[in-house]
Amino acid sequence: MAETSWDVRLVEASYTRVEDKPIVIHLYGRTRDGTSVTILYEGFRPYFHLMEPPPQALLALERIPNFISKDPVTLWYEGKDRDAFKVTVRYPYEVPDFRRRMQAEGATVLAADIPFALRFIYDMDIGACTRVKGTLVEDERTATYTTDLVVLAEAFEPVEAFKPPLCILSFDIENSLVDDKNSRRQTHRGGRILTISVVVRKVDGEIVKEALVDDDEERILEGFLEAVSRYDPDVITGYNIDGYDLPYVNDRLALYGRRMNIGRDGRPPNRIADRFWKVHGRIIADAWWNVKRELRPKRERLADVAKLVLGEEKMDVDSTHIDDEWASDREKVIEYCIQDSYLALRILEEIKVLEKMQDLATVSSLPIDDVISGRTSLLIDSIFIRKADRAGVGVPLTRRTTRDSKIEGAYVHSLKPGLYHWIVVLDFKAMYPSIIIANNMCFTTLSEEGTNITPIPEVRYLSVDIKKGLLAEILEGLMEERDRIKTQMREAETEDERRYFNGLQEAVKILMNSFYGVFASSFYRFTNRKIGESITAFARENIKSVIRDLEEEGYEVIYSDTDSVFIQSPHEGTEPNVEFGQGLARKYSRYGGTLEFEKVMDPFFTHGAKKRYVGRVLWPEETTLVRGYETRRTDAFDYQTAALEAIFKCILDGDIDGAIQASKDYVERIRKGDVETEKLVISRTVKDESNYANPDGLVHVQAARKYKAAGEEFIPGMKVSYVVIESPGKGRQEVEPFFSGRPFDHKVDYGYYARRVAASLARITEVFDWDEAALLRGTRVTQHDLFSRDFDKKKGDDERMAEAKEAGIRHPLSKKEQEPITPKPKVTDKKLTLDDFF
Repeated sequence: MAETSWDVRLVEASYTRVEDKPIVIHLYGRTRDGTSVTILYEGFRPYFHLMEPPPQALLALERIPNFISKDPVTLWYEGKDRDAFKVTVRYPYEVPDFRRRMQAEGATVLAADIPFALRFIYDMDIGACTRVKGTLVEDERTATYTTDLVVLAEAFEPVEAFKPPLCILSFDIENSLVDDKNSRRQTHRGGRILTISVVVRKVDGEIVKEALVDDDEERILEGFLEAVSRYDPDVITGYNIDGYDLPYVNDRLALYGRRMNIGRDGRPPNRIADRFWKVHGRIIADAWWNVKRELRPKRERLADVAKLVLGEEKMDVDSTHIDDEWASDREKVIEYCIQDSYLALRILEEIKVLEKMQDLATVSSLPIDDVISGRTSLLIDSIFIRKADRAGVGVPLTRRTTRDSKIEGAYVHSLKPGLYHWIVVLDFKAMYPSIIIANNMCFTTLSEEGTNITPIPEVRYLSVDIKKGLLAEILEGLMEERDRIKTQMREAETEDERRYFNGLQEAVKILMNSFYGVFASSFYRFTNRKIGESITAFARENIKSVIRDLEEEGYEVIYSDTDSVFIQSPHEGTEPNVEFGQGLARKYSRYGGTLEFEKVMDPFFTHGAKKRYVGRVLWPEETTLVRGYETRRTDAFDYQTAALEAIFKCILDGDIDGAIQASKDYVERIRKGDVETEKLVISRTVKDESNYANPDGLVHVQAARKYKAAGEEFIPGMKVSYVVIESPGKGRQEVEPFFSGRPFDHKVDYGYYARRVAASLARITEVFDWDEAALLRGTRVTQHDLFSRDFDKKKGDDERMAEAKEAGIRHPLSKKEQEPITPKPKVTDKKLTLDDFF
């Protein structure tokens, strides 16, 4: 048959093993026009490397079953070229056993933990989109796969990236809450499945909705498997399907002696490290998990997320009494189930996570599934291992150790509390990548003979003319690629083109910044502590140098953090400050760091703690910037967030008196209980109880237990929403779960909430001499007030001393402190965390 070619976006990569037959690589994807395709490749074998193995290791190697061959190679490893062997074995799943045996014989094993399908992709240098050359399979093998085409590949060529339409299937189950005889054998307790809904976005954009209903549960399950096969989705989604629906369906199928064969090759999925599902040919993209990752919402129930993302309400069906609902109105429950599937599909589409993941797949040259399911280090591996292989550099195993001490972080210039006007912010463009490139940093160039000296004693790197570092070379290529994409974005003729290129350049930016993160970690295979330390040392020197030069020129630097510098401008007005900022950026850019003019703010406020500030941005676009006072933090309740935002507005408007008055009003209002309960809801993520040393003493664990007791679906890792209530005794704090749309019949502990709001606002108002105690009282007590003739003459010295202590006056009889107090900034040496603000 004649060879032809197909351009394919890779969705997933895997392999299959048939007894006594060679391993076959499977690549699944979509062509440009949306045709689904299975790509088969035969003849690729698993291998790993042994570095300078002792003789006994080689003897033991040849005695291991399914050993095929060992071929001598030379690899650069730990500073020099060394003799090594490429060891080829019969089956990929036996590589871990070979690795353990060789390590037991004292051999250094390299590249023995790379997933086999990815090993193939790296060796063939296949991108996220590829041109497949081969022949169309038209024999009995096509019956094995659900795709439109099956292709036997012979070669792969690079091709420009593209985004084909994907087919997405969303499903939801409703099951009886009454245990049956088989319930104890399940991951989750419960009875038979009442209905399964399926909502599909086909590649042509059409929406199809189905409800599977039958008194025979096995037929419902068969219908679900048939629907997956018939619609052949690239993506399977739903809300919390990863932790509930998929394991529940899997368990119920097992009761009938069936397997959940939803792969494109008719195979069941695998649960990987209890983290995600691996399905041949498909992506499991749980809408809940992706919302959690992308949006970090305060409340994670589908009803709350649907309202947040889509502005829509869920149907009024009580899922905690689903059996009663089913008995009274079956059609309503079916409609409710379909709505849940449809909401999950639309939420996944609305947050555009699949588009983002395709962009990351493009820049990291991976199938979409590996980007969605994998860790950041996998993206780095895809680029770095290819480069290392082609340069003859040995690839170490992923490290399994933890580091005892952390690398010293970036320099942070201290902040003085106060309200500032006309602040110009400069930012180092891609600072860490720039430092790495400028100094040729890499584990391959780390050498005592290096001429690139770093701020860390005895850490040097070879110069580029001696040896180009792999890390520097990769980052240089990514920076050039990003500049090229940004040029294409500026020249785009349509808004769709502009969005496409913007997504790509953002993906490159994410990938570039990820390199420092993994190289400074303790777990990455190419980690070297000296590299991480020298990168941050250069960053500190860059920031300090710029600050020193600015101050020598007479400019006041009010703050710096990691890669930004905040400068007090001598000018007023937006246009003069734009010119001023651009001039500073040009003047102070230097080797290893290009400064960019980022923004103009007026005014700018901080209470004096690092990374805690708020400012009104006037350029490049008008907005309010809040850092540190994280108003989206989930254990900050809505009323607390609203109070912070109101105070920020007053301060940025220059109305300090208004800010103080508003702070007092917010505290007083909640102290009186004049607040809707929904605005007091706190949400926190709850892990499996085995992760906690004392789960009984944790209020969010208490809330999760009550959540489950109420019949609600709970999976470890979910956020649980609760309200603090009054406790009858003086023991532990009591909480009750909160459910939107349901009455809350418990007595709220308003005193607790008043103290939290006062503590949060006092971080700001202390700058103006109003502390937490003053906000709770509604009045500021000074020593002059306490001991003046007119101040409550009925009180004795002991009472006044007590009030003085509460007001924070250390020496109440000091003549100096009896003078009127002038508001002044307050500075603390206490190391603050985000908890200090909430």
